[in-house]
Formats: sequence, C-alpha cells, structure tokens
Amino acid sequence: MGAVEQDSVMKVQLKEESDPKISLPPDCEIEVRYSNGFFSRNGLFKWIDRFELGTAGYRDTFNMENFFATDAPFNAHTVMIMAEAMARVYNRHGVQAVHLGGEVRRYTSDIIEFLSRILARHSISAHLHADKETTPIWGSSFGVFYNELDGGANVTASHSQAFKQGIKPMDEKGMQLLDMADEIRDEVKKIGEEAREDRLAICLSRMDSPLIRRDFRFVSGYVEYLKQTIPEEAFKLIRKAQESGMKVGVSTVGGSMHENSLPVFERFGIDTSPSGSIRYMHWEKRDDFHRVGNIQGEDYGCDPTKQIIYRNIGLKEKLLAGEIHFGFIWDPDGDRYNMVTLADSSIAEEAADIGLEVETLPGVPRIVVYFKPNQIYFLNAALKLEMLARSGDLFEYDQVIGTTFPTSRSIGELADVFNRKYSRQFESKNTRVRVFNTPVGFKYFGSMVGEVEEQLRRGGEVVLTDATGKKVSLGFKPRILIMAEESGGAAMGGLEWSVSKNGRRRSLAMKEKDGMQLALMNLSIMAGLYLDKSSFAELYMDKIREYDIQFRYYDRIDKKLFEESLRGEERERAQTIGNQAKEFMVETFRSFVGRPSTEEVRKVATGELKNVTLVDSRTAAEHAGTDVRAKRGGRLPNCLLNISHVE
Repeated sequence: MGAVEQDSVMKVQLKEESDPKISLPPDCEIEVRYSNGFFSRNGLFKWIDRFELGTAGYRDTFNMENFFATDAPFNAHTVMIMAEAMARVYNRHGVQAVHLGGEVRRYTSDIIEFLSRILARHSISAHLHADKETTPIWGSSFGVFYNELDGGANVTASHSQAFKQGIKPMDEKGMQLLDMADEIRDEVKKIGEEAREDRLAICLSRMDSPLIRRDFRFVSGYVEYLKQTIPEEAFKLIRKAQESGMKVGVSTVGGSMHENSLPVFERFGIDTSPSGSIRYMHWEKRDDFHRVGNIQGEDYGCDPTKQIIYRNIGLKEKLLAGEIHFGFIWDPDGDRYNMVTLADSSIAEEAADIGLEVETLPGVPRIVVYFKPNQIYFLNAALKLEMLARSGDLFEYDQVIGTTFPTSRSIGELADVFNRKYSRQFESKNTRVRVFNTPVGFKYFGSMVGEVEEQLRRGGEVVLTDATGKKVSLGFKPRILIMAEESGGAAMGGLEWSVSKNGRRRSLAMKEKDGMQLALMNLSIMAGLYLDKSSFAELYMDKIREYDIQFRYYDRIDKKLFEESLRGEERERAQTIGNQAKEFMVETFRSFVGRPSTEEVRKVATGELKNVTLVDSRTAAEHAGTDVRAKRGGRLPNCLLNISHVE
C-alpha cells in the first residue's frame, strides 16, 4: 500500500500485494485507488458477482477482529464499493439528503462514517442521530418520512448472529429501497469493471464536512403518530395498571431499544425508573447481545421468535419468581417483538389443544405460555376491530389487514367474521374489512401502503394486485388496520393521515416493521389483563372460541443450510452446497402452485421429500438469508404438514 498526502488529500494506492487494512483518518479527504490485482487477490470480483439487495438489504458475515479483512464478504472494502454505487445512483436521481443510523453491532459506527464520507464527497448530506449512538429501524423509517429527507439507510443485521452485519437502504417514504435496488446492483458491477481496468477510485470527505450533520430527530413526531394508531384509553389503562403495581420485564438483548424506548415511554407517562412498571433486562448496549443466543456451544442469534431464544432468555424465571407479571423481547434493531406470559395451570390442556405453546413445571401452580407472532397479531387485530366497532369508526373506512403468504389465516378470518357480524352497518356505508396478501418481505407491505396512498390521492376505488396476481379491491376509503409478517414484525395504521414536519408529506402507516408500536399496543392489553387478574392465554382462547376461528395451528421450521461463521474457500464450498438445498426446497414448493388437488401435491411431495404428509393444508416456502423456512398452518385438529428431513 502506498499513501501520500497531496493538496490536503490523502491518496491510497492498493496494489495486488497491499495489505487490505488501511488507515482512513477522519481529519482529511482520502482517495483510495484500487487495482485489478488487489480486487482479484482479495475476492472482490467474486463478491461483486454475488452482490444484490435482498429482502433485508445487504447482509452477510464479517471478520469480528479486523473489519478490513477480506476473508469475509462484509468488510470495509465491500462497504465502500456499495456506498460508492449508492452515491452514484443517488446523484442520477437527484437525491440530496439522507439519514444514516444503525444498531449495536461491531463496526456500526465505522460503517456509518464510511457511508457518510463517501456520500458527502458526492455532495449528498448525511443526517445522523442528534443525541443517541443507535437508531432503531422504525426510528430511521419514520424519521426519513417525518424530516422530509430523500432516503436513508440503517446499519443492521436485525436478529442475526453477532458475526453478521448489514445495510438496509430506504427510500424517501422510509420504505426499504425497491426502485433503485437493481440500479445499485448494476452500478456495483460497473465499479468492478473500473477496477478490472485499473481505474477505480473511491473518495471520502473529511468527517467534519458540513454535509455530515448530527441533527436527526424523530421522537416528537413519532409520538404524535402513535396517538393516531393507539387510542388514549389504552395509555390511561397502562397508567392505571402501573399505579396498581403492574411490572413488565423487557429484554432489549443489548440492542438499540433501551435508549430509544425510554423517551417514548416517558412521553406517555410510563415509568421506567428502577421502581417503575418497566423492568429492563440486557439493557446495556453490547455487540454480543449479552450472549442470549449462545446455548450449548451453538450461536442461535437473538431472534425473539425462536423457541430456543424466548425459552432461555430469563423472562420465565422472573415471571415464576413473581418479579414481573408479563415479559416481552425486542431484537437489536427493534423490528421484531415477542412475549412470554403466565397462566393458571388449570387451563394447560385446553391452551395446548387450542394451539398455544405451553410449558408445565412439576409442583408449580402456574404454566408458562409462549406466543407465536401470528397469535399476537391475531389478538391485536381482533381487539382493534372491536374497539373500532364500539366507536363506529370501523364502518367509516375499509380497514385493511395485510398479510404475507405464510402469515396465519386466522388473522384474515377476522375479516369474514366482522363483515358478517356487522353486515348492515358496512352495507349502509359501502365499506368492509379487507384482506390483502403480499409476497414475503415487509418491503411489499411498504409498497402496498404507498400504492394505496397514491390511488387515494387520485380518487376512486383502490385496486391492487396481490401475491398471486389477483386484482383485489380495497374499497374507496382504505385504512391500514395491521400489516402482519409471520416472522415477528408488524405495523398498524390510524384513521387519519400522518403529516411530516413541514407538511410536505402525508402517510397512512409506517413503511417498516415497528416493534415499539407493537409493544405499546400489547402493554395496554397487559394492563387490562393485570387489572382483571386474567392472562393472555385466557384472552386468546376466548377470542378463538368467540369468533370460531378455524385456522388455529401454526408452526415453522428453521433449517440451517451451512455454517455461516466459516470464512474463505471453506465458506464458499459450504454455501454452494447449502444454496443447492435451498433452491431445491423453494422450487419443490413452487411446483405445488396451481396443482388441481391435494392428492397430486402429495404424490409429488412424497416422491421428492421423505416423511411428508399433506392434508388439505396451505403451505409456503420462504428463503431468507441462509435459512429455508417452511410454514404450515391449518384447520383442526392435527399438524397438517410435517417435514422431518430435506434432501
């Protein structure tokens, strides 16, 4: 490596033999020149061939000891290549101001610095959190909309293991970037061609550039948005239960949610002091997430919807000791949410029969009841529909339930129940509860909301195309009741449009998963149950029975395809084998689409997969990152799809 200062610009020349670890001091402008030899020796051409912005943006493994090391795909050089591509595409589209934030993973602040300096060198201003080290994904999303910026990015790998990092770009609506994603991928390939011809240079501004600003704030506007989606009665109920002694355990797994939930709770009078109703666990920011997923020598990450996480995170013990009455978990970037609860042991068998996950303990009069995200969303949707029916607002609008294809049908069943129950009221207003199905990935919910907003501005009936290609009417006055992704992320809209800081933008709902909103909604339910001396399990069972819900059973299989912590050629070999298994799984389930009968699907499945039983079920396969997830959801009384082995 050669580094010289010229006209206050530090020039770095990377040749084939150069050490990938370079110095990028913040107090000067830097020009990094890459050679064909450096790219070849460090596998950067191979990385470019595989690069794409997927459902989670760009996410992959990194070297936790040396961020410049190129033996892992996510490294300082690939980040700078991606940032350069983003900057060029942004310039072509007239993007002038973006937000950059992130959670707690190692090198997050370095990544934000690299992104900021490269964007600033392209005359794009970067707006960082004004007074916090971290920004949750919902804060980035809402803040981009509220502050009327042109886009942004959150440095996050969400719930993944600590050895993974990610960058999730978003557009001016705060939605995961869709329109420019392919263009950024293609620009990365062009950068590769420049390197092949020894003419690639990536330039960074000084960190004290006037275009890099710590002025990103969103809490005040976000609190007003929450008031649109959660009624004041809910917050009054929380404060009443708080005064009566309710205690709720909250694990933030060392992520961004402790420091970012505090000001929101404070605005609503919810006590987070040591003697208050919110009792934080794992609240210190740590890039190993307090090792909550390191169990028996295996790293399972910190996904609060995984059984091995929520059963071992420590909430169960606090509940049984009487220290708390309810417990919930956020992941590091605050988009996923899950609960751990107690119930009387007398309902154990009935709760299990109705589809809840129950843990009984010898000699203990209480049972631990764990909820799947689908079951939480079902309750949230049912109670919100009831609240809107009582106020009469339900009939003034077409309330839309958004689901991804694997989301449990129980949530959609509520639409039929309420449309039948209140048929006269809906008919008089020409409205109804609607269900809209999107592909897997919250970005498709964001796209759905954006299209609804655009059609409402034009006027007339709102009609969208769903995941199956079917045209679906959402009526003339749609509002977003809930968008529920089975993997643990959701968001709700209100009755009125939310308005940005200067009134230039309007929005019906968040375009990203919002674990803070879910927590407050469920905190109000906890408050009511605490005051009534009841449990989430009893409430859930009551609603399933009251509405005669048929799709009561749901499960998921997380299949680990290869050991992601591997590096270099060993990782490439393992990944190739894993991807073959993933593509086989996905194509097998894709081949089921359109088959005329369950019997034909069974014949196909039993010829290609071992130990498969299909009985009138809806089945979907999702591939996300390195996991293949098979979801099964069905009617009474058995688990309708069982896959015990994939070849």
